[in-house]
Amino acid sequence: MMNPNLYRIILLTIFVGLFALSCDEIIEYSPYQNIVDSKWKKQNVTNYNKLLPEADEGFTPFRIGLIADSHTYYDEFEKQVKYINSRNDLDFIVHLGDITLSANAREFDWYSDIMNDIKIPVITLIGNHDCLANGYDIYTEMFGESNFFFRYRDVKLVMFDNIIWEKNVIDPDFVWFDTALENDSDYKYVIPFAHIPPWGDQFNMGSEYLYNQLLLKHNVELSVHGHGHSYGYSQPYGDVNYLSIPAPIRDELVIMDVQSDTIIVERIEY
Repeated sequence: MMNPNLYRIILLTIFVGLFALSCDEIIEYSPYQNIVDSKWKKQNVTNYNKLLPEADEGFTPFRIGLIADSHTYYDEFEKQVKYINSRNDLDFIVHLGDITLSANAREFDWYSDIMNDIKIPVITLIGNHDCLANGYDIYTEMFGESNFFFRYRDVKLVMFDNIIWEKNVIDPDFVWFDTALENDSDYKYVIPFAHIPPWGDQFNMGSEYLYNQLLLKHNVELSVHGHGHSYGYSQPYGDVNYLSIPAPIRDELVIMDVQSDTIIVERIEY
């Protein structure tokens, strides 16, 4: 006859094994694991594809809603989404990064749940908070490459990953940025977007100078940023306009109205 204790051990082992097999999607070993639900993978690619075929057409004026730094402000972010959905004059949204506070998987999911309630496509940049722990891996799995650009109606929109401290690098990839800013197809405009402005705390003096010099080299008129949580629109270095996007706590939406002869910036309180 089998020893009763051995019998219990065998039954317990079988039970635990069956439970693990049936519940592998329930058990979460760490909030920082980079397991991304299939429905959330490569969202920037999915959302850009929603802009086709209009994105490949010749230039006609269009309007972009600009948002940033929704981390920790989830209630305010939901309010912002409702306001965006109340409008019918925007082509798409660009989020300037910091969609999470600690870059854990739950925060990425919370952002995606709220963001996907927006009725128009959203392109999401990476922010410095999104690069904490395993955040960079989660971001690239969920949204795609962190440096990328795309065309929309003969305008080139360059999304630049300029995170330094959290990625433990000395400088962002300025070689890539320099190449990406080239107006190699006679685009009407080339517009860069990056989470951290060049005067931000992560940039040293050389990187700050180089960023602006690259914009001057390529005749860029406007650069768009998050990180500061407040609105700003100025020419701190002369010639190039720098636009800073507020966090949802400000109850503001910034709209970029891209016209044939100018780019108009609107700041709307709601």
